[in-house]
Amino acid sequence: MYKVMLVDDEYMILEGLKQILPWQELGFTVVKTARTGLEALAYLKEQTVDLVISDITMPEMTGIAMIDAAYQRGYKFSAVFLSGYQEFEYVKEGIRLGVKDYLVKPVDQEELLAIVKKIKRELDEAAHRQEQEQLVLENSLSRWLNDELNESDFFELMKHFKANVNGPFTVIKILSDSDILLALAKEAKRSGQPLVIAGGPQQHQQITLIFTGSSEKLSLFLAYAKRQYPGSLKIFVGETIKEWENLYESYEKILQMEELNNFYPDLLPTSSMDLADELGEGEFSFLAFNKSLMIGDQKTIQQELDAIFDDAVARQIQPENARYIAFLLFTDISRQYPTATKDIYEATIEQIRNSDTVYQLKELLEAVLQMTDRQPVEKQFSEMTQKVIEIVQNNYRQDLTLKLVADELHLNAVYLGQVFKKEMHNSFSQYLNQIRIKRAQQLLLHSNLNINEIADEIGYNNTNYFSKMFKKLNGITPKEFREAYHGDYSNLQS
Repeated sequence: MYKVMLVDDEYMILEGLKQILPWQELGFTVVKTARTGLEALAYLKEQTVDLVISDITMPEMTGIAMIDAAYQRGYKFSAVFLSGYQEFEYVKEGIRLGVKDYLVKPVDQEELLAIVKKIKRELDEAAHRQEQEQLVLENSLSRWLNDELNESDFFELMKHFKANVNGPFTVIKILSDSDILLALAKEAKRSGQPLVIAGGPQQHQQITLIFTGSSEKLSLFLAYAKRQYPGSLKIFVGETIKEWENLYESYEKILQMEELNNFYPDLLPTSSMDLADELGEGEFSFLAFNKSLMIGDQKTIQQELDAIFDDAVARQIQPENARYIAFLLFTDISRQYPTATKDIYEATIEQIRNSDTVYQLKELLEAVLQMTDRQPVEKQFSEMTQKVIEIVQNNYRQDLTLKLVADELHLNAVYLGQVFKKEMHNSFSQYLNQIRIKRAQQLLLHSNLNINEIADEIGYNNTNYFSKMFKKLNGITPKEFREAYHGDYSNLQS
């Protein structure tokens, strides 16, 4: 139902307007009657309406002044003026303000009915356009979360939302009742956080926010949410990311937390379901460890693993929290080296469950890392995924797309992409980029080719894009990688 406010200083006229049309049948409900322009403005400050029908000549504030002030404050609604006089100046003022129509008292029922029906059609069309635009925007936000958004689309998206492109960015997912989530989404937008996705493919009673700005602002929002709705929320907070290209890392942490919550609840910290509290709301960083896994140098990976567990010891992390951290680290390893961890996944989870100390957990993860070169690919995945892997590994220099591969295999591209991501923990494009960048690492270490030649050799026809992709996955530029590891690189999978 669209909401209507009627404004007139004469009580009988207000009552007549309420009765003159079958508002409910027309798709409207009269939510407010006001006797003055000031009363109408006070209501609009607190509530939204879709249609205002207002007298012009009222004491204290005219209808024209009231509508003008409301529009100046950014309130959005359609408006119709009423007057006992048919004066051209009123018509001109209405046109200037964008008022939909002008009626002379006494109001003719058929004339008002025609105007209201016209406004209803316009509101329906506007709502449909807004709904479609919202779907497009949420789709773009989802693509960003899943590492499928290119640079130009990112800047266009942020321009639309008038959001800060420089970060930092943190992904938050909140599960609760729909009315609570709606209120939190409104509060987020009110406080300058417009990047909100409502619902999801499997759980509709959730919102996902891409929070921009400082950790202090994030903490304030989370504190507000917990204070307003104590015991009614389940909150997952991803890692805070500086570069927009790495936002998928923050979202991946959310997915890992949800997997832990859904399938391994005994690994959750028992003192709170709010995982942000358990890890100090983003202070515990996994990003450098992820980058070290892509770099693939044993010493670098060990250094990052040492740093995480040294931090855990220094903070006197409780065993249950240490097991939780180990689970997240193990899923990072599984995402980077799925062929090595598929068969040992459940066994490793069981070992994490049974570990009593931080040192046992660290030794377990070190053992997992040593297994990354053992199992052959053909024994690990479905025939469909194996074929995709073979095509990519043999043809990564070409301009490959998921659709081209799906056509070659005579499969639906969407279905193939879903199966591949489920098994590999990476999308097709992410896997293709990883294969290309791994080959680039070898060329940087074992050839004299320059950056341009390497980019061309691995299938990138744009050197700048190659350098950005390399830094995105490794955390350092091709030049920095060559300088750091030339002659001093110990491949984890050697």
